[in-house]
Amino acid sequence: MNYTSRTNTAPVTSLKVPRVIISATVLGLGGPRTHLIPLCKLLRRRGIEVTVFGTAVNWHPQELAELEALGIRFNLPPAIIRRTRKLAVLYSRLTWPWLMPRSANSLYCIGAGRSHFLIHRLRPKGTVSINHEIVVPPGPESLAGQCAQRLDVSVATSKKVAERMLEYWPRKPIRIIPCLTSDRPMPVPSRQRVGEESRLRVVYLGRLVAHKRPDQLVRRWQALTAHPVLVSARLDVYGFDPDGNMLKKLRAFVAEAKLAEKVRIHGEYELDKLPQILAESDIVVLPSLDEGLPTVLLESMLHGVPFVATAAGGTEELGENNPDVIVTSTKWEDFEAGLLAMAGKIRAGEIDSRRLHQWVEERYGYATVSQQWFNCLLNPRQFFGLHV
Repeated sequence: MNYTSRTNTAPVTSLKVPRVIISATVLGLGGPRTHLIPLCKLLRRRGIEVTVFGTAVNWHPQELAELEALGIRFNLPPAIIRRTRKLAVLYSRLTWPWLMPRSANSLYCIGAGRSHFLIHRLRPKGTVSINHEIVVPPGPESLAGQCAQRLDVSVATSKKVAERMLEYWPRKPIRIIPCLTSDRPMPVPSRQRVGEESRLRVVYLGRLVAHKRPDQLVRRWQALTAHPVLVSARLDVYGFDPDGNMLKKLRAFVAEAKLAEKVRIHGEYELDKLPQILAESDIVVLPSLDEGLPTVLLESMLHGVPFVATAAGGTEELGENNPDVIVTSTKWEDFEAGLLAMAGKIRAGEIDSRRLHQWVEERYGYATVSQQWFNCLLNPRQFFGLHV
């Protein structure tokens, strides 16, 4: 196969003016935000200049302000223009040629978006363009797929994503690097579990979209809590609703079914609130049908919180030789059985939070992943094996 594992690294060379250009399309929530914010901080900490291009922004203004204070330059349409997609795209086409830096180590494009191709054409001479897919890559016939094909090299978050990319682009150099979860090493968790013995806290963290199935989880919660190991357990649902429909429906269902004591629908959460959310959690669940390598599962393990998830995309590899998590098939009945089994393991004291933290730190932690991203973005020709 024409890709290397996540352990592939290459020495970073010294350049006079290290600079990375980032094409982030709409500066999306979820995995892209969780990864990009610490990545930008890491690059700036190394003295690397960072320029970000986007056609819209979903991040909190405080997050943008914090990054701008570090010296990161954002090239975004004005707020009034961003309200209309066509105007935002037109504004970008007119202004980006004048805003493009004259030199850069790499052009890093995260996620699917036609704007990547525009920046690829405008990139400084000699700059390597990198396509990063965090979930299933777009089909080669789609506009986003055609755009990804034109970029020089690709990064996948997991083996599963890389395999799909090879089907589409068999000759393109592909490397596997997980997303960053923080801009510094995570401390070893001090607790085995939290919460009262009789009331487990089960938490869903992820976008409120159909393929992740948070709605099915909420509908099934009453029946699930009839089992002895989940009696009185509470389900907390956190996540951004891109369409605005599921959040309303879930809240209406909870009210009509009188489940307010058993189910809490919180909606979107700020990144800095995640440590507190996980500190009050016993189990993180993700019954998804389609994933890349879920960042939220890496985050939960780093905080010592076990998870139950379906083997969608790269999630399966998170269960390899990992006794403190449960990865099931994507069949709903298997997921429910896994959740009940995990509740039993917690009540029996079989979950070791320190062991869980060590497992994920060795494979997906700060030290390993951050160095790979430095090598990828600062010396892409060597990292991807391109001809100099």
